[in-house]
Amino acid sequence: MRHPRLQRFCSAWLLAIVFVLLGASACSTRFLYEKLDWFVVWKIGSYVTLQDDQKAELKTGVHDHLEYVRRNDMPRIAEVLRQTSLEVESGYVTAEMIDARYSEMLALFDEFMLGIVPISVKFLRSLDEEQVAELFENLEEINQEMYEEYSGRTPEERKKNRNESSIKGIQRFTGKLKPAQRQLISDSLAGMGDASEQWIEYQREWQDSFRLLVETRPPEDEYRAELTRLFVYPRNFHTPEYRATVDTNRLIFNEMMAELISGLTDAQRQRMVKKLAGWVDDLIKLSKDT
Repeated sequence: MRHPRLQRFCSAWLLAIVFVLLGASACSTRFLYEKLDWFVVWKIGSYVTLQDDQKAELKTGVHDHLEYVRRNDMPRIAEVLRQTSLEVESGYVTAEMIDARYSEMLALFDEFMLGIVPISVKFLRSLDEEQVAELFENLEEINQEMYEEYSGRTPEERKKNRNESSIKGIQRFTGKLKPAQRQLISDSLAGMGDASEQWIEYQREWQDSFRLLVETRPPEDEYRAELTRLFVYPRNFHTPEYRATVDTNRLIFNEMMAELISGLTDAQRQRMVKKLAGWVDDLIKLSKDT
């Protein structure tokens, strides 16, 4: 996975959009989307105390970008999901198909993050020294809890948690899985490499670079280029060993999902198609709202 975790600072954007698109009913989607600019400002405000003018400027930037996403990107996301739905409905799905849809969604996500960069540059450069110190103190506290949680787990515990979360996530689409289907997931995931410790080191390096950028405040062009590297291309921080593990794990996951989807019962397949079709309809309606 190219983005194993969104960095803590910019995660507010994705958290907000996922909440609306995946968790809201069709009748409330538009209402919630209109509140996303406020939610993002509120979420970032939980990391750093903002002045009223900073809140207002950030909210305006977020609102404008979300409107662009609504009009221009949502139809494209809907098309990827529509194609996925058709493939699932056909009963024939390959690992290559899954990887193609993944690559399309990842490209759209990268475009979304590129749109965040100029807003983030303006916002971060507006922070004074006290705010910067507060921001990174809060980020470090959160990250430390996360590191301790990951490091404190045994490989067996991480394997169990990975199985449970994967099965739970898939069942959101298919309904209850049969024992043989659950076993397929467990057997496939057992072949994945454990990159937890490497991931923690990658996160630490990323945050060190992010902090250096915010504290040194280079000229705006340089600032934007470095923030683009951090937000849009974090893969640059991966070691070859970590990259190889992540790529191998993705191939295993793709093969597992292709076999699982191709073997769904009629009821499971219909449920999954209906779920995807519902998202497509919501995205198209939202993109056309004025």
